[in-house]
Amino acid sequence: MGERVLMMMEPGESDTQSRKKQNHTYKQSFLRGAVYLSLAALIVKVLSAVYKVPYQNITGDTGFYVYQQVYPFYGIALVMATYGFPVIISKLVADEFEQNGRGAVRSILAVSFVTVGIVNFVLGGLLIALAPYLAGWMGDPGLVMPLRGMAAPFFIMPFVSVLRGYYQGLHWMTPSAVSQVGEQFVRVAVILVLSAWAMSNYGPYEAGTAAAAGSFFGAGAAFLILLAAGKKYTKNSFSTHNGNGTHIKWKEQSIAILTGGFFVCLSAMSLIAMQLIDSFTLIRLLRFSGFTLEAAGILKGVYDRGWPVVQLGTVLTTSFSLSLVPMVAKAALRHDRKLQQQYTIRALKTGAVFGGAAAVGLASVMPSLNPMLFTDTSGQTALQVISFSVLPASVFLTGAAILHGAGKGRSLLGLTAAGLFLKAAGNAVFVPAFAINGAALATLISFSVMAVMLGAVLYRYELLVFSEKRAGRTVRWAAALLLTGITAFLWQSGTIAVLHAWTEAGSRTAMTAAALSASSAGAVVFLAAAVKLGVVTKEEWGALPKLGSVLEKFERKKGADRQ
Repeated sequence: MGERVLMMMEPGESDTQSRKKQNHTYKQSFLRGAVYLSLAALIVKVLSAVYKVPYQNITGDTGFYVYQQVYPFYGIALVMATYGFPVIISKLVADEFEQNGRGAVRSILAVSFVTVGIVNFVLGGLLIALAPYLAGWMGDPGLVMPLRGMAAPFFIMPFVSVLRGYYQGLHWMTPSAVSQVGEQFVRVAVILVLSAWAMSNYGPYEAGTAAAAGSFFGAGAAFLILLAAGKKYTKNSFSTHNGNGTHIKWKEQSIAILTGGFFVCLSAMSLIAMQLIDSFTLIRLLRFSGFTLEAAGILKGVYDRGWPVVQLGTVLTTSFSLSLVPMVAKAALRHDRKLQQQYTIRALKTGAVFGGAAAVGLASVMPSLNPMLFTDTSGQTALQVISFSVLPASVFLTGAAILHGAGKGRSLLGLTAAGLFLKAAGNAVFVPAFAINGAALATLISFSVMAVMLGAVLYRYELLVFSEKRAGRTVRWAAALLLTGITAFLWQSGTIAVLHAWTEAGSRTAMTAAALSASSAGAVVFLAAAVKLGVVTKEEWGALPKLGSVLEKFERKKGADRQ
């Protein structure tokens, strides 16, 4: 396996010689491993959004409400074990390996296991002990068992986090990538099977507890994959001494893991944190407005349909914009401020251009997309409003990654705190007046303010500059979005009208055909308009994965037609 860098030491080979021998392997494997890791992250994010659709179909809106109330706690564990701690641990492992050799890495592993273990065991224990109180604060005592079920993954995640960080620190990305994908496939499969069984024999609250078990089995699968990957080589991966006289720096390294992991998690947790605020405020506010617990639960479940839509929209959008972030980091290392600004603007522009297209497209086709995915048209207005959050959320996540790459990630603490406070305040103001439409509006406003504030921070650090020349492109971008929305909506309406003659009015088949065809038509119109109106330059198109080749083919075809 080309990506394996845990090489056995040859007889008589010194530790220094062994490290030099592995340098060539590192260079060859690093890019390939980074691609694997990026692809795994994309698959994980897509799976994390998509599986919620069949789950809602199986358990109904009440079951979906129960699951979404407790899901943010698993989301926190997942982010810590996938992004937060492994990133920091891998950096510490890589630095220690370079400076002191294989043996010294053991000190990093020891500190990491203890530090990450304490954090996760404390969080898991608190979730179990405080479940009755948390359920009470959420406004539904029936959530105690699902909450306690979500504590289980916390007790496995320390092992997963440390092993992922260890392998990544040695530039062996494959085990981490495979474990991420394997975890989600096992988790999703167990969740869907157990939830179907629970709904057949019990009810939505038991289905929520069963879904929590799926998260535990998924984490267990990830641990077994990581363990199996290194089992054959672990005993040969260390020398017989603890490096060059190094000793374990408990305080220094544990603080680095805790603070570094926290700041890496910040931006990745923004969507999860928004959902957590909804978990603690929405039911209580709806009940305060006069709804019964049962009615409030159904409404919350309908509103929660919007989160997988937003999540999928931001994942697909940021897959383009985040591909440009490494360029910003490289420019920063070269101290090339102008080039850094250029790539920052390009990345943010990509997030805004495609985030806007996704937001407008989703809102336009929601009348057919909602029944296509969730069987009926309930909550259409709320889902359309929250769909527009894809635009500011995409810009915020892209900008947050840029700040991390520039070494300014700590600035995200204030931005995230302000956004979450605004979300909670928005719920308190808008939900009593507009029910779930108000919660969707609060989400949109919060992400919009976070995106604007982040732009101001980037400007303060001279990573972003404003130009009057871009005003014209902004107008053309808005025109392209308007044309996209009109096209998608009219195509959707026309398709439904035509299919009405052959299918039952409002049937899921007709709505599926309308949603898919309208989305495709809108995407084609947007890309054509973006090219024709010069919203994105040829150079910017070419920098994007896949889309650059699409534009090149389009230009060749257009040139051939002219001849």
